[in-house]
Amino acid sequence: MESSYKSYLDIFFNRILDLRYSASRINMVIKRDAELITDKDIKFISGSALIISDWTEPTDNGWEINFHTGVTRTTLKENYGVEINRIISSECCLAYAQAFEALEKYLKDCAYYKLKNDISFMEMIKCEESIAREMMPGGDQLFKWITKACGTSFQESSRKNNKNIKFKQFWSVLSEVRHAITHSSSNVKISKIKKSSYHFAVFEHLFSYTVIDDKTYHVELDYKRLERVIKYVAEFGYQIYKCFSLNKVLESDNLAVT
Repeated sequence: MESSYKSYLDIFFNRILDLRYSASRINMVIKRDAELITDKDIKFISGSALIISDWTEPTDNGWEINFHTGVTRTTLKENYGVEINRIISSECCLAYAQAFEALEKYLKDCAYYKLKNDISFMEMIKCEESIAREMMPGGDQLFKWITKACGTSFQESSRKNNKNIKFKQFWSVLSEVRHAITHSSSNVKISKIKKSSYHFAVFEHLFSYTVIDDKTYHVELDYKRLERVIKYVAEFGYQIYKCFSLNKVLESDNLAVT
């Protein structure tokens, strides 16, 4: 099933694997560190402070003058296991966010290639021929373009697949979680991932969370969960590849994905 989109898929898969591999190594090394410290009868304390300089103040003969901001962080041995789990979750969440960004880049590459090689698609989405690659939309607008570009098999695959994944809702959850990780310190508004019972089921299947308040969850990931969500991201990308490779553009300009 070779096609013009295969090179984009290969780049996407390589990026996904690189992110998973790096997260695996970080997870393993940090856990080993925690075991060495917590299993032995040793005293341990970890501390850090934020030290900065003022760019608009005089220097000491050209040398910067640093001062303490008053911001510190201290971890005792008895709390080290909890701190390690927090660090792993933070790193895994960042790896997921980068995986989603790799997916979005891949979809933009595919859509842009189709724009430049299929005049009917360009007319369907009412896009100017002069559009530059860096001007390709992201988020929901990108998803709409992909939906139309992929053809009727997109709807068919969304309606019936062996994981019961509804593509539009799946994309919505992935996008909202990535936004929360990147822009809100992994705090996601409950309304964003409870748009329907299905949306929330997808969220709970892929991500862990703690309740902050009645409006907010804090997204968490351990390495095992990260492996699963990254696999789903890669599999979704592959379904898009199949649709681009095997199907013609939809004739309807009012496509509804279910």
